[in-house]
Amino acid sequence: MTSSQLLWGKYIQYVRDGEGALLDPVTLDSVYLDRGEVTDLSAVPPTATHKALAELGFTPDSPCSDRREALRDRLHQLGLDPHPVRISGLRIVLTDRCNMKCSYCFVDTNTGKPDMTEQEIADGLTYLFETNAGRDEVAIQWFGGEPTTRFDLMQHGDALADSLAGKYDVKRVRRTVVTNGARITDEMISHFARHEYGVGISIDGPPAINAEHRRLLGGQPADDRIQRNVRRLLNTDGVHVGCNLTPTTANIGRLAETVTWIIDHLGLKFIYANTPIPTSGRWTVKGRALAEELYQARLVALGRGGMVFSVLDRAFQALDRRRPMLFDHMQSDRTLNAALLPDNRVSLCDINFTAPAFLHTLDELRADPNLLGGIAKTIAPIPECGQCPALAICGGPSRNEQLLIGSDRPDPQMCDFYTSTVEIAVWDSTGVQ
Repeated sequence: MTSSQLLWGKYIQYVRDGEGALLDPVTLDSVYLDRGEVTDLSAVPPTATHKALAELGFTPDSPCSDRREALRDRLHQLGLDPHPVRISGLRIVLTDRCNMKCSYCFVDTNTGKPDMTEQEIADGLTYLFETNAGRDEVAIQWFGGEPTTRFDLMQHGDALADSLAGKYDVKRVRRTVVTNGARITDEMISHFARHEYGVGISIDGPPAINAEHRRLLGGQPADDRIQRNVRRLLNTDGVHVGCNLTPTTANIGRLAETVTWIIDHLGLKFIYANTPIPTSGRWTVKGRALAEELYQARLVALGRGGMVFSVLDRAFQALDRRRPMLFDHMQSDRTLNAALLPDNRVSLCDINFTAPAFLHTLDELRADPNLLGGIAKTIAPIPECGQCPALAICGGPSRNEQLLIGSDRPDPQMCDFYTSTVEIAVWDSTGVQ
């Protein structure tokens, strides 16, 4: 059992089974303490441990009275800014038509709204390539609904992207598609291979788990069909196949078992675990339990030659590099993945297509690129963030989460999740230096 406390008004001290670790939540420096050092640290200074810590920069001098301001200063020193500089990738929402009805989907499907047109795809891709003229790469992700219901539009868009890449001297087009995998054809597989696609198959576990929340419109499961298509994709050179795993009430408590099945039975080695979205205004899972399960699932995957990527990796990377990792709304190069919608509209948040605060037309973005700042994160928006061990890894709720929750105060389960991920990373051998 781990306990934690604030040491000298600025460090988080963790103690477990007599051993300890110190974490500076602003600089992300961390240090391991053995049993003797934990005891020594509690004695009247200066002890040998106090002196050793001082040499590493851990001192009781000048306690940080406002860690939020200290983090903002550090971000400034490192040249880190929450405002995106350009859009480098588009999630193209071709249609809201879908052959499945998933209970947790954040997209309103099968509403009868018109699909995207070829001209709208051309307008959006032209904006993307002209904005990134001379760059090494742009990213295109086909999305829906179920994007394979409009495979014809994907083909049209990929041919146009090749032409635009030549025109605007963009070196590489990275293409992905997010699909439920139920209706993959030979023609699609050949197309994916020709363009070196990344194919993300949404699967939440073995059939009994997957069918709990993911069924065809008629109510029947599609697991046998999906598994056959996964095998076909894996047997095709040039196609990179991974799994998009969503934690649900059906697989929470069984994530390690789920990951084992995905790797051993399906043969998928790359698993991306989605972070819960508070679509109902709150988190529907327990934050600490999710963090602990993701860690165990991560170890299981590593032992089987696979990898589970999740928010946990942000904590590991932040501690390893001593660099804040709190700008999850954009890429590390300060570019943005946005969502291209019908009617030449762009949502700056690629998972929230309806919030007016994020919606702009292509013409508006061309006229005023500063509009991209509408997605920028407010760092540590409430005083309590300054007391949080995850200050430089979470940084408070994103603009999207604030809109979904209806408050600048994070969901308590979100806080438990991030503080737990930091605790896990500090104790992990990759986090304690």
